[in-house]
Parts: sequence; C-alpha cells; structure tokens
Amino acid sequence: MRRARRRSGHGPSPERLLAVSILERVESGRRLDLAWETSGAPASPRRAWIRTLVYGTVRLRGRIDSVLERHCGRPVNELDPEVRTALRMGAYQILEMGGVPDYAAVSQAVAQVKGTRKRGAAGLVNAVLRKVAASRYGHQAFPDPAEDLAGHLETWGSHPGWMVRRWIRHFGEGAARRLVDANNREPAVYLRPVGMDAAQAGHALGEAGLEASVTNGASACRLRRGVDPGDALRIVPGVIQDPAASLVVDYTSPDPGSVVADLCAAPGGKAMALTDIAAGVVAADRSRKRLARVSEARRRLAARAWLVVADARFPPVREAGTVLVDVPCTGTGTLRRHPDGRWRVSQQDLRVLTDVQRRILRGAAAAVPRGGLLVYATCALEPEENWGQVKRFLARHPDFRVEPGRAPERFLDSHGCLEVLPHESGFDGAFAARLRRMDR
Repeated sequence: MRRARRRSGHGPSPERLLAVSILERVESGRRLDLAWETSGAPASPRRAWIRTLVYGTVRLRGRIDSVLERHCGRPVNELDPEVRTALRMGAYQILEMGGVPDYAAVSQAVAQVKGTRKRGAAGLVNAVLRKVAASRYGHQAFPDPAEDLAGHLETWGSHPGWMVRRWIRHFGEGAARRLVDANNREPAVYLRPVGMDAAQAGHALGEAGLEASVTNGASACRLRRGVDPGDALRIVPGVIQDPAASLVVDYTSPDPGSVVADLCAAPGGKAMALTDIAAGVVAADRSRKRLARVSEARRRLAARAWLVVADARFPPVREAGTVLVDVPCTGTGTLRRHPDGRWRVSQQDLRVLTDVQRRILRGAAAAVPRGGLLVYATCALEPEENWGQVKRFLARHPDFRVEPGRAPERFLDSHGCLEVLPHESGFDGAFAARLRRMDR
C-alpha cells in the first residue's frame, strides 16, 4: 500500500474541491480551458497537481469509464453527475496518479459524495473504487487492438467511437493508433515571440533563469515543464502558441507592406504574431467578449492592430491585401491540448461546421482584391473541413489558385497546403491553404 501523511478532518481536500468545481462546469457544457481559468485553481500553490487531476480525468474519461462499468454494472453516464464525477476522479487517482495512496483516493471520493445531495451513494462509490484499486486496469478486459482496433481506441484510447472509425478510414490503422496515443500525452507549452526572433527569445529566457529551447521548423520556444507562461511573457514579448499555429502564421506569408484582415481573430495569437510581418492587422471577430482577449494582447504588445466586432461572412473591410479566415472547426487537431473537445464535438457538429466554413470562405473572398491573398485555416484533421473545403471553393472560384507560403517541406501536402499532424510532428494539428487571386 502506498503511504502518505493522512489529512486531519473528514471532508475533501481544498485541491479536490477545486477540481470538482471545474469538472462540474465541464459537465454542464463549459469549455475546460475556460472553466480552469475562472476557477481560482491557477492561483493555487498546488495548481500543477490540480491540473493533472482535472485534465487527466477528462482526457482518459473513456478508459476510466470502461473500468468503472465493469464494477458498477451499468453505464457510467446513467449515474447522477455528483456520483459520476467522484468515481471518475477517484479512479483516475488510483490508476494514473502514483503519488496518491489508494485509501486516500477512495476516502476522499466518499467524502466528496457525502457532501452532496446524493450522499446515499457513498457506499456505492466506496465499493466500486475499492474494486478498482484491487483489480487495477486488467488489460485483458479491453478489446484486443489486433482484433478490434476501433474498440480498443474507444476504450483504452479514450476517444469517441465515431471519431476513431473515421481516422482509421482516413489515416490507416497504424497512423490512427499513433494519433490517439499522441492525443493522450500532456502537451508542452510554447511561446512565440513578437518583436524578436526565437533564438533571441530563448537567450533572454535563459538569462532570466527560465529554461526554454528553440523549436526547429517553427518560430517558437518550448518552455521547460514547470515554467510559468506568465513569467515567460514578462521577459519576452509574445504569445503562448503551439508550433502548429505558428506554422500557420509563417505559411500565411503576407505580401510585403500589406495589411492583413484576420476575420476570425479571437483569441488573437495569430493576429498578434502577424503584426510582426505585416504593415498592420485588422482583427475582427463576431464575439465582443472574445475580442476583449485580443485587446488585452494588443495592449500588452503595443501591436499594430485595429479591432472590430464583425461577422466573417460579411467582412468589415472593403478589401485587404491578405485576408485570413481561421474558421470555427471541430478542433480535432487540438484534442491533446483541449481534451474535452473529444467529448463535446459530434458528427452533427461536423456537418453544421462545414456549412459555416463554406459561408465564411465565400464571404471572405469578396474582400480579396485581384492579386491579393486569401488564407483559409483550421485546427481540424477532418478532410471535409480542410482540402475538401478548399477544393469545393476552387471549383466555384476559378480565379483563385493555391500558392504555397513559407513552411518546411515536410509540412506541405501534395497540393501545396500546410498540413500538420500531431502523430507525425509532436505539435497540434493544423491545416492552411494560401490562395492567390489571379490578376485576370
């Protein structure tokens, strides 16, 4: 039995109560990153432990539920939310957090339920988690990947069945398995400097005692695990941005002296990075609340950007030399960073979003002058949202052509579009097509 100092009292620890509050908001439909930011957990001395518990419980929900259902005798989704959250948190601590003793995970989960309207379920929580602790994972209980790869990736891999079946068809079995594995790893944190190059930023961070390494192929620095991003931003002007998003910025390659109209700008990372390489950026978004985050970044960086609330389908500019539409998408390329996305998005969402993307692309094209650039980008992996969308647009707009931008060769597909895959790059997933409007 793993040993640890026992807490005095009988209630859940403050750290677990914070975790519960975040997970409850996620259960009610709140995005995990927003629930985390507004929870008070980032200010806790034990924020790293809380984040591991919260994000891990969400990330491995499918795997955990598969274990719990063997001992509950019914689907976890049929349990009351308070009971479900206590069981998932407790099981994650037992199965994945080696520093938490089994007895602590069980007793804290029981105390957690006793503090809710479902206190009568405390006995169930105690019995189920004791069985989890006794049996651990029992890999033989999961589908054999050689016989049922989709079932294995749905349970042990903790991804929705419809999603993994699509990936197996599109990427192949081996790549789909690597993609799921990549999504279940904790992502690194990267900083893209604004106003200096990555080598200068890395040196400045090192001088300040904040260890960072320059990322090959992308204009970003990887922060050593444990470095507070806020501390890094106080040393180096920039944005916290995955290399995949940085590659989209570099690939955009606006013409020298041109103004960029970023029509889906929030939360503003790409817009701020583009101010380094463009004459200025018009940062538009339909959400005034989300645009406030862009405003904060502009103020912090003293960036050449003009903000406007506008719907991308109806551009707020008559024309701009470069128009970027980083459209709303399923986000399937960012599931390692936003693990709740795998449980939020549905096949119906995919159908709705492709229609939205098509309308935005058509509207944005009207603001591109002859000789200008239209850049279409997503953080999705689904073909309908990426090349399928661009192919359809080109068929209806014969005056546009794909013109590759600046990017390492390994990230350019056969059409000249940017394609970043998590299981091949170690970054988030991203797609972009740089479309030049012909002079005639």
